[in-house]
Amino acid sequence: MMNNAKQTKDTKQTKTNVANKPNEPIYCGIDVGKKVFVVSLSCKDKTKTFSNTGGDIKQAITYLNTNAGTNLALVVLESTGGLEIPLAKALHQSGFNVVIANPNKTSQFAKSYSNAKTDNQDAKMLALYAKFLSLDESKLTHLLYVPPSEEQEHLEALVVRRHQLVAMRVQEKNRLGQIHQSQLESVKQVIAYLDEQIAKLEQDIDTLSKHFDDTTKKFKDIKGIGGVTVATLMSMLPELGTLSNKEIASLVGVAPHPKESGTLKYKSHCKGGRQSVRNVLYTNRTQNMLQYPYGILR
Repeated sequence: MMNNAKQTKDTKQTKTNVANKPNEPIYCGIDVGKKVFVVSLSCKDKTKTFSNTGGDIKQAITYLNTNAGTNLALVVLESTGGLEIPLAKALHQSGFNVVIANPNKTSQFAKSYSNAKTDNQDAKMLALYAKFLSLDESKLTHLLYVPPSEEQEHLEALVVRRHQLVAMRVQEKNRLGQIHQSQLESVKQVIAYLDEQIAKLEQDIDTLSKHFDDTTKKFKDIKGIGGVTVATLMSMLPELGTLSNKEIASLVGVAPHPKESGTLKYKSHCKGGRQSVRNVLYTNRTQNMLQYPYGILR
C-alpha cells in the first residue's frame, strides 16, 4: 500500500515538473491601450491586466520576474502610436528582450490564429507571435527594441512636429483656391504663422544635429541631401549602418516584394515600411531631379 502511495506521489510530482517545464522558453505578448495593458504568458492560460501607469508598469515587471524569470525569451508589444514606449523602455531596462511589432504584421499573423477580437485574445496572439519570431534568431536580432538616446528622442520629436506642421501648411494652401474672399486673410495669416514655426523647428533641428557631427557629415557628403533629410534618417531610421541595403530598403518600404503561387507570378509591389522616412526621401529625390536633372539620369 505504501509503495502504491509513493508511486502515486512520484507520478504527481513528475506531472508537475512536466507541466512547469522549467527549462522551456516562455513568451510574452502585451496588448497596450491608453488606460490599461493586458499581459499574456505562454506558460499561463489566463491573462493579467494592469493600469498603464508607472506604478503598474513596475508591478507588471515583478509579475514577469515571478512567473517567467530567466525563462522569458521574448516580449512582444504592438506599435500603438507611442503608448507602448514607456512600457518597452521599462522592460528593456529590466533586462528583457523586447520587440515592438508592426500592427500590419501582427494582423496578418492573427488571421491564422483566431477570428476573436478582444484585448485578452490580442495579448495571447502576441505571445504566439513572440514564439514565431524566435524561430529565426538572425532576423530577431535586428528587430529587438533598443531605446534611443535622449538626443535621438529629442531630434525625433522635432522632426515629427515639423512633419505635422508641413502637412497643416499644405492643407491651408490647398484651401486658397476654394475659399470665400472673406476667409482669405485668415488663411494667409495661418500659413505665415506655420512658415515661422517650421523655420524655427528647422533651426532647432540643425542645432541638435550637431550632436551627431560624425554621422551628419557622412550624409551631407552625398549631393542633394539636406539637414531635414539627415535628421529624419538619424531619428527615424537608427538601424542604418547595422543592416544590409536590402534589409534597410524593406524596412523603409521601398523594396518590391514578389507574389507567387505555383507557376503564377504576379506583379511585385512595395508596401508597408516607415511612411515618414519614405515621404522625406521622395520629396528629396523629386527636388534633386528638378535641381540636377542630368545628374539624376546618370
